[in-house]
Amino acid sequence: MSASNLPTPSGNSLAAPDLRGYRPGQSLMAQARALASADDAMLAALAEAGVPAVLARDLGRALDITPRHFFRDLLGTNRSAAEKKAFTDAPLPAAAGRIALALLRLLGRAEALRGGGPGFDVARWLGRWIEQPQDGLQGRRPAEALGSAEGLAAVLELLETEARRPG
Repeated sequence: MSASNLPTPSGNSLAAPDLRGYRPGQSLMAQARALASADDAMLAALAEAGVPAVLARDLGRALDITPRHFFRDLLGTNRSAAEKKAFTDAPLPAAAGRIALALLRLLGRAEALRGGGPGFDVARWLGRWIEQPQDGLQGRRPAEALGSAEGLAAVLELLETEARRPG
């Protein structure tokens, strides 16, 4: 089954981006927008198909998170191995790919909710926001909750609440 033709629970096909074709210089935001409304099943199928390490590397850069922290602490993978995979056009390990996809989904939702007006870098904002302890997560950072479907749902809900706040 190709990643671009995934079944939904109702049996219909849902268009999904084929991330395996991602190349540096392509629009990371286009990938994020495509995943903004993705469900857990789609994210799992895309992770299984393989998330290019180069896409994750570009995501970490866009979020303005140091590579060591991004790969080791957020994605739970070895930075040097991931950088080598990015250079050789190989996919991340599945668990790291799932978290990268969750971050891409968050980025797409953040752009839809917060906008991206002049002078506002939604990716950098999100990179800072996921590192801040949040009361809605019992003082945990959103970055710590991305490893599970339940954690991602809680972070998405918190992001929706945050986006509705003035300022």
